[in-house]
Amino acid sequence: MIGQFAPEQNVWLEPLALNTNITVTGFSPLFPQAHCTADYSICQITTGEAEINAASTISALYLSPLFNLRKTYFLIAGIAGINPYQGTTGTAAFARFSVQVALQYEFDAREIPSNWTTGYFALGSMAPTEYPVNIYGTEGFELNVNLRDRAIALASNVTLNDSSTAIAYRAKYNYAPANEPPKVIAGDAACSDVYYSGHYLSEAFGNYTTLLTNGSGVYTTTAQVGLPHLNGSLIF
Repeated sequence: MIGQFAPEQNVWLEPLALNTNITVTGFSPLFPQAHCTADYSICQITTGEAEINAASTISALYLSPLFNLRKTYFLIAGIAGINPYQGTTGTAAFARFSVQVALQYEFDAREIPSNWTTGYFALGSMAPTEYPVNIYGTEGFELNVNLRDRAIALASNVTLNDSSTAIAYRAKYNYAPANEPPKVIAGDAACSDVYYSGHYLSEAFGNYTTLLTNGSGVYTTTAQVGLPHLNGSLIF
């Protein structure tokens, strides 16, 4: 299991009895250890936040002689923002696509042409909604949809946590599903090292998610960290 910062790590340690700690060279100095069960069948690591920490930690894991990853499934479990048109606070969203929405050009929104709705547009293109001409190769990742669907099926009967605070917060919305109780859903992730908020940015990044996935992706959650590309991985 992979988390990005302490709250995403600590939730697993006690319930799964991850009491065996292994220090790994190259892991983030803030989170230098893998936490495993006594028989090493399940381990949890924390990468640290942002793309560079994620990349360096996963590279260190892959290169470490302490682990044999030939038969390994990776569960990337993290806290995310939610698109209120797709879910609400406490929603558990399982992604097929992860899109790096920050890999674009950006013009200051105060200086964009009058017929543009956003200052973000794809690399090599001339305007928003045009497909990128220049591809870096890390704009988007498609995860294992069969694993994703299996996880959704297993989680579908789980009762998600709710609270009076969450109920009061979602009551501020006058539309569903933002004002409904949390559910287990399928929905894709938009990733950026920049924390952002607001209707126009969300709309722009939602359109970019759709563009990059040829109409298949649905912008559902937002996360700061850039996801490592792992075969057989699963994110929610």
